[in-house]
Amino acid sequence: MFERRPDLVILDLGLPDMDGLEVLERIRESRSRVERRAEDAPRPSFDTALPITAHGEEIVETIQRHQAVVVAGETGSGKTTQLPKFCLQAGRGTRGLIACTQPRRIAARAMAERVSEELGSELGTTVGYQVRFMDRSSPEGYVKFMTDGILLAESARDRFLDAYDTIIIDEAHERSLNIDFLLGYLKQLLPKRPDLKLIVTSATIDTEKFSRHFGDAPVIEVSGRGYPVDIVYQPLAADSEDGDREDRDLYLGIADAVRRLGRIDPVGDILVFLSGEREIREAGDFLRRNLAGRAVANTEILPLFARLSSAEQRRVFHPGPKRRIILATNVAETSLTVPRIRFVIDSGLARISRYGHASRIQRLPIEAISQASANQRAGRCGRLGPGTCVRLFSAEDFAGRPEFTEPEILRTSLASVILRMLTMGLGAVEDFPFLDRPAPRMIKDAYQLLVELGAIDDSRAPTKLGRRLARWPMDVRLARMVEEGARQGCLEDLLVLAAALSIQDPRERPLEAQSAADEAHGRFADPKSDFAGLLKLWQYLRKQRRSVSGNQFRKLCRREFLNWQRVLEWFDLYQQLRDQAREDRLRLTGRHGEYGQVHKSLLSGLLSQVGRKHPEGHGYTGVRSRQFFIFPGSGLFGSAPPWLMSAEIVETSRTYARTNANIQPEWLEELGAHLVKRRVFDPHWSRKRGAVLAWEQVTLYGLVVVEKRRVQFAPHDPVEARRLFILEALVRGELDTRASFREHNAQIRAEVEALEHKRRQRDVLADEHAQFEFFDARVPADVNSARSFEKWLKGLGTQGRELLYLGHDVLMREDAGLAPAELFPDELKVGGRALPLDYRFEPGHPDDGVALTVPLEWLNTLESGRLQWLVPGLLRDKLEALIRALPKPLRRALTPVPTFADALFESLQSRREESLLPACAEELRRLSGLDVAAEDLQEQAIDAHFRFLIRVVDGDGALLDSGRDIAELQERLGQKAQRRFMDREGAEYNRDGDTDWAFGELPRQVTTASGAQAWPALIDQQDAVGLRLFDTWEEAVHSHAGGVLRLLALKLADKAKYLRNHHGLEREALLAWSQTGSAEALVADLFWRSLLDTVAECRQQGVHDVRSREAFAALLERVRSRLGRTAVARAAELNDWLPDYARISARLGGSFQARRSEVHADLVSVLEDLVYPGFLHELQDGRLAHYARYLQAVSERLEQLEQNPSRDSQRQRQIEPWWRRYVEALETGCVYDEALDTYRWLLHEFRVSVFAQPLGTAEKVSPKRLGEAWKATGIDKLSH
Repeated sequence: MFERRPDLVILDLGLPDMDGLEVLERIRESRSRVERRAEDAPRPSFDTALPITAHGEEIVETIQRHQAVVVAGETGSGKTTQLPKFCLQAGRGTRGLIACTQPRRIAARAMAERVSEELGSELGTTVGYQVRFMDRSSPEGYVKFMTDGILLAESARDRFLDAYDTIIIDEAHERSLNIDFLLGYLKQLLPKRPDLKLIVTSATIDTEKFSRHFGDAPVIEVSGRGYPVDIVYQPLAADSEDGDREDRDLYLGIADAVRRLGRIDPVGDILVFLSGEREIREAGDFLRRNLAGRAVANTEILPLFARLSSAEQRRVFHPGPKRRIILATNVAETSLTVPRIRFVIDSGLARISRYGHASRIQRLPIEAISQASANQRAGRCGRLGPGTCVRLFSAEDFAGRPEFTEPEILRTSLASVILRMLTMGLGAVEDFPFLDRPAPRMIKDAYQLLVELGAIDDSRAPTKLGRRLARWPMDVRLARMVEEGARQGCLEDLLVLAAALSIQDPRERPLEAQSAADEAHGRFADPKSDFAGLLKLWQYLRKQRRSVSGNQFRKLCRREFLNWQRVLEWFDLYQQLRDQAREDRLRLTGRHGEYGQVHKSLLSGLLSQVGRKHPEGHGYTGVRSRQFFIFPGSGLFGSAPPWLMSAEIVETSRTYARTNANIQPEWLEELGAHLVKRRVFDPHWSRKRGAVLAWEQVTLYGLVVVEKRRVQFAPHDPVEARRLFILEALVRGELDTRASFREHNAQIRAEVEALEHKRRQRDVLADEHAQFEFFDARVPADVNSARSFEKWLKGLGTQGRELLYLGHDVLMREDAGLAPAELFPDELKVGGRALPLDYRFEPGHPDDGVALTVPLEWLNTLESGRLQWLVPGLLRDKLEALIRALPKPLRRALTPVPTFADALFESLQSRREESLLPACAEELRRLSGLDVAAEDLQEQAIDAHFRFLIRVVDGDGALLDSGRDIAELQERLGQKAQRRFMDREGAEYNRDGDTDWAFGELPRQVTTASGAQAWPALIDQQDAVGLRLFDTWEEAVHSHAGGVLRLLALKLADKAKYLRNHHGLEREALLAWSQTGSAEALVADLFWRSLLDTVAECRQQGVHDVRSREAFAALLERVRSRLGRTAVARAAELNDWLPDYARISARLGGSFQARRSEVHADLVSVLEDLVYPGFLHELQDGRLAHYARYLQAVSERLEQLEQNPSRDSQRQRQIEPWWRRYVEALETGCVYDEALDTYRWLLHEFRVSVFAQPLGTAEKVSPKRLGEAWKATGIDKLSH
């Protein structure tokens, strides 16, 4: 098109804001500026001693001919300081600055100072640097050193990096995240900026990869300047599980290596590589204690790490006259050149940042370094002369290590990078030209973090919030906090905290003044929040800075152990963030937020860095089941708040949470609403709230925020909520409503359920499904709560509401069984009164079966024999159960059981007035021919529902007692029931204090006003008699006999007085009795015994028939005439045997007990059973006549005992089991009734037959008869 190449082409692009002349003018100005900068450019000189100088022409020519160049230089080659000068020589730096990135701030500052010094310019003019908002550079300068993060941040504002015409990426082999992102970004940028030159410098490590990345860019290799380095392997002792011992082995190894190197050159400086600040401090202390003499003479031990103050760093880079041992982290591995290093001691370890994908924790574990790092460390020595590197590991260990350190992009979170890429329109991270493409799981984690922060939506497109976050020049988490602070109204506080969290902690803790530093910093500690402590520190520093000069402020910081430069960095960063906030038009009110506002804002960026106190121990459980502990340096250490958040969770020796604060769990729900998972479970009807509720569990990444709380279920599942509402509220009646259908349906349901309770079968009430269908067809789909139901019901009107009325046809099955009243009555007739019956079918429940409610005053009218019949509808099943509970021999013979039960049921129909069990036994004997006794039929052995549950109530219907054993209830409440009966039913029969018959003619039985049967009888009141109405015939007979006897005694008072004075008892008898009781008591008992015997002689049929004045007078007259004779006879009997009783007692004393202990115990027990105070009063008629024979039998036994003791023992063995039963029955409190009295005297007769058979017995006696008598007592059954 053109014959020659033009110097300038002007195109009319139709620019809206300027015309062509203005464009031309700007081009001329730009061209003029370039020419002027070319003329003013510094003319660098080069140190020929540096190896890279020999390659100067080649480097300059390559830069001029190629857009991208890779320079591979060994340590000490001078590439970092000389390459910017070669660029100047190549004419670069005229259209823009020469950017030179460094991986560390300390290196950027040091290299800028060095190059500025070599060019003979003041730092900040021709050569400058910028690190984390500390900018000492000029737009008119030529060379600008910076961290790679600064250049990356500039790319967000200057998409094409127009401020630079040359970019040097130094130490690219370190492969930090920023370096990899820059390399990818520049790969895309270079085609768009053909005028831009790129130089990538690296150690001689995999340079081909960098070359291929930039289109096979030329590689210039430069050898290092230095002397040979001798590698010495000095492995430590065998690994130990004891961490303290392992550290000691490391420090011993370092001390040994120092001694070893001292023998080579006692003045050569030593650089020791360690993994962290703690190891540096402990190793320094160890060396000072354990190196003596020349090893430490004229030697200073210095630390070197990134957090070191500037003054202490200066001591490292400006050596004095003494030999130095420099203890450093891997900060001295590359970039930095520590002067005068002759020897290196390499521990082979370093803290390497590594992101845990499962735990979401950025860890700093101590790991073995790669071969490349080990070689880099070795290269630090040998620059002044032959060097020696002592490696504290074996050659085999070195050979087994990875060749290169894994790039940071493969072991870190990519969230900030991805968000920046998304907002810059660089496409998906998966398509970005990384040097090493990140693993898919790392990309996934980054996206998850951005979702957590609300920076991207579900389609992974940046949200409005995400675009705002990308504008902030800091970590995306911190940006999220600042944005939330603006929303919460505490932006100023969050700007301060975000700036503080972006820098190294300004608080210093020098080794030699740790206590003083802790005391100075403790003023700002806050027990609830480390963040609040930072705000306190900020307010203090801001106040001091305003009140003192700059020099005084610097001194104040030093006194209070605060790093002055970091404090200034904090202020500068805060101001930069404040400017950014103003640019984004955020409100800066200057007001401080409340605790909740500030910490909610912080929490917005730390949602995955929260923890809940473990119920046991001091640890915390965080999201994704991570476990961690509060860092000892935190202000919360030892306080153990229930919930906390942490700005940093780092895994070192343990997983620690640093910079923490107490939070409320509800904040997590508020700020993490888009992240929490809500599990709603166990829906249930709440009658109180009238709605279907459920339990909700809220979790955040697996961490339970809310364990269990009630929520409305309908919003989550309205269909299921309606189903539960109908089932629980309507079908099961759990709805509180005044609507008439509820009462109607409850009544119908109760009627139907009563049939099931009576029949004891679930075969009447229709299942819930049928009832559910009834309501489901009538209730609208949107009704699922009491409120919505009442609203719908209200709109139906009065008649419309009847559509919810259930009928028997709905509630009863088609094949439902019936419960006729004759089989299942609602009341039981007892003594002319109807007692209500209630049925309950609930096996296992204490109230299962038929309940009989009886007023207390009617309790004694119940007869166990009548109650045994239960109700007709259950009798047949009870009979079958009784047969099945028979002893096995009997049960086997009564098979098939149902057949015998049917036959027994039919045969008993005519015997309903008898007691059931005896009638059953008799009928079974008749039907089977088996010897079945009533005692074999045990009601206690069958199910409880086959016996009435008797409920005893008072006059108000309140329950007093209940049980299924009528005898036990009558035992507990019988007297109380009797008194109540007398009070309520027998008011007209209540008389007291009579000493003569004043009762007219007493009827044997009466009917009370309430229709009950009752029996009037006299009662004994000791000095008088009274009259009462009894509820049982037995009680009435017993009481009436005592009353008649007492009235006879009162009427015979003169006779009694005479007999007391002329009792007929001889002196020997009275002396014999004196060891048992008083003579007066014996005489009184003798009168009463005589009276009893006289009455029995006069009235054989008993005194219960004496029920009129005439009958009583006749009896009195007969008794008066015979009482004297009877008293003389009784006295003669006592005179006859009481002396024998005394002689036997005397024989049992002395040494007899020691010689015959068993016989002694037996005979003492016999005598105590026969003779005791009041025995005359308690004996049955005629029993006293046998006492002489009983005592004679004892005497006979004593005589025979001395002749044949073994025969007595044999006889005693016959007696002993029978006697022991009797004694144990008395000791355990068994009731002494007529059956036990019969057994007692039969046992005394048995003693006579065994020990003195010639004396004869009053009745036939044998072990068999004894067994029958004992069985009749029922004591064994009672005990069982």
